[in-house]
Amino acid sequence: MDNYDGPNAGISGKILDNEGNMIQTEQGGGNLKIKMEELSWPGGDTSIAIIPFYLNVKQDGSFNNSKVFAGEYKITPIEGAFYPYNVGGDTVNISGYSNELEFVVTPYLKIEWVTAPYLTSDNFIEAEIKFTRNANDVLPKPDLFRGQLFISTNKYCGNNSNDGQMSPPLLTVTNDLEGTTIKFRTARAVKYTGTTYFVRVGLNCNDTYKKYNYTDIKTVVVN
Repeated sequence: MDNYDGPNAGISGKILDNEGNMIQTEQGGGNLKIKMEELSWPGGDTSIAIIPFYLNVKQDGSFNNSKVFAGEYKITPIEGAFYPYNVGGDTVNISGYSNELEFVVTPYLKIEWVTAPYLTSDNFIEAEIKFTRNANDVLPKPDLFRGQLFISTNKYCGNNSNDGQMSPPLLTVTNDLEGTTIKFRTARAVKYTGTTYFVRVGLNCNDTYKKYNYTDIKTVVVN
């Protein structure tokens, strides 16, 4: 018999990059996470372990959870393609449902379109990007690892949701390519007319998690 009251609070918010833009990420459990540790639960008893729980983040960098217990929490964004957030996290008092939070992180990379995705005359999709490596005051810049052009027929386009037959093989990317134009081309011609393809490019670094920094998503309509 569950004799405890249910959750009585909620949180929502967004994760921003160091330029104030919503961070570009991917949908699903393999994405970056929000780590929550309820400090008020043990009531100051250090013998009681605080077991964290985790929230997923949407691909536009927003998050929302309406099933949280009111209390004091340490909250930290983790396991993303960015330099580690403040080790101590942010201490937040949560009560009710009007808890709007913002976290600012420094992504490893800034990726920009040079040429937005387009359909070639032979029905392939091509695009060009360039990247800039962001610096951190304490940690060295991680080395580049790989890049990928992701193609999908749904808006959840990314490493965990793409057409594996059309997306080209992973491209090895090196640090010296910073600031240069990198061209991508689909492995195959488009398969269907009357279809909207969702396209983005992701690059990752050789860190522990190898998560991707992304461009925003563009569409290519095949008439």
